[in-house]
Amino acid sequence: MAADGHPGLLSRRVPHDYEPNAWAERLDALRRAGAPLLDLTETNPTRTGLSAPAPEVLIALAPRDLAAYDPDPRGLRLAREAVAGYYAERMRDTAADSPSPDDILLTAGTSEAYAHLFRLLCDPGDRVLAPRPSYPLFAPLAAVEGVELDSYRLAYDGRWRLDLDSVEAGLRPGTRAVIVVEPNNPTGSCLTSDERDALERLCERHGAALVSDEVFGDFPWTPRGAPLPSLLGERRVPTFVLSGLSKLCGLPQLKCAWIVAAGPVHARRQALHGLEWIADLFLTVGSPVMLAMPRLLEERRPFGRRMAARIEAGRRAIAEVAGGGGMELLQGDGGWSAVVRSTRGGGRELGGVSALERGVVLHPADFYDLPDDRCAVVSLLPEPAVVREGLARLLTAGPSA
Repeated sequence: MAADGHPGLLSRRVPHDYEPNAWAERLDALRRAGAPLLDLTETNPTRTGLSAPAPEVLIALAPRDLAAYDPDPRGLRLAREAVAGYYAERMRDTAADSPSPDDILLTAGTSEAYAHLFRLLCDPGDRVLAPRPSYPLFAPLAAVEGVELDSYRLAYDGRWRLDLDSVEAGLRPGTRAVIVVEPNNPTGSCLTSDERDALERLCERHGAALVSDEVFGDFPWTPRGAPLPSLLGERRVPTFVLSGLSKLCGLPQLKCAWIVAAGPVHARRQALHGLEWIADLFLTVGSPVMLAMPRLLEERRPFGRRMAARIEAGRRAIAEVAGGGGMELLQGDGGWSAVVRSTRGGGRELGGVSALERGVVLHPADFYDLPDDRCAVVSLLPEPAVVREGLARLLTAGPSA
């Protein structure tokens, strides 16, 4: 290590300790030993029998005009028009206007979309505010871009609520954006209209943008089947909505997502020019997936029907086990995962190493920064019988020491 404390060759943006934690070590050991495990963390639709593109979808990835290369930093207009058409259909029954293709920029996944937005909005050392609990993605993405990450709180009292005091406390000098996830992963919760309005007012007062991750927005838990609310439409602050093929169509292998810009016209145009400049440095989205975008987005309909049936079956399986006592399913609005909570002493049997010893893979509460260690997160994608057996196995085993 250098005399100034710098670790040497590598920058401070990357980890210098890659040692796995006790849970990851034990999981690896069990898998290497061939132990039978019920995996309740699986959210990859290609491994759960839900992502099965029709042959014509695959054929669309090899168009006859693929030999030409005509790069557009925002993504081929044909593809952006297809994304705009998706939003026009999604927002048909709302009062908000759907976005124009000119408001859309394509990226190679939502992680790249976040990276571009951090580069656009933040100087090194600036801050971004993200929800807690949430999926553990934001901290490493922020670190790689030299951005500091703070958190605001989602609290549960029969439903998940936005702690506005924690948002206001987090909006300090240098905070450039607030991230919302609609619905949140893992809580499955969405902000109410009053919470969205209050959050937008706070962002306006503090000069912060809104980044709304809506990758699970087409997977509501209510029988009505309508898409969940979106932050697209008229906004008082610069707003950036993210989604992509990975979740919407069950095609994570195709690596195409998008940013849709909304908000005041001048700020929106300025942001899009900046995003175009950044994207032009990378040009990461491949032509095959962009040329196939109209056909790929059609795949969301059959995939969405399969996913809706699986989500409902998974929630019924959890409710069935919880109905026997010892566990409750926390309320939410949509998404691919659900939070369960032990209602008996101890509670640690629902996740972590203790669950692994009973042959069940379940992330511990702190993986998602859940404040209650009686909680665990269950994917709704595995076969319902797997969900049912895994949870029942944890409950019938009794609390761990």
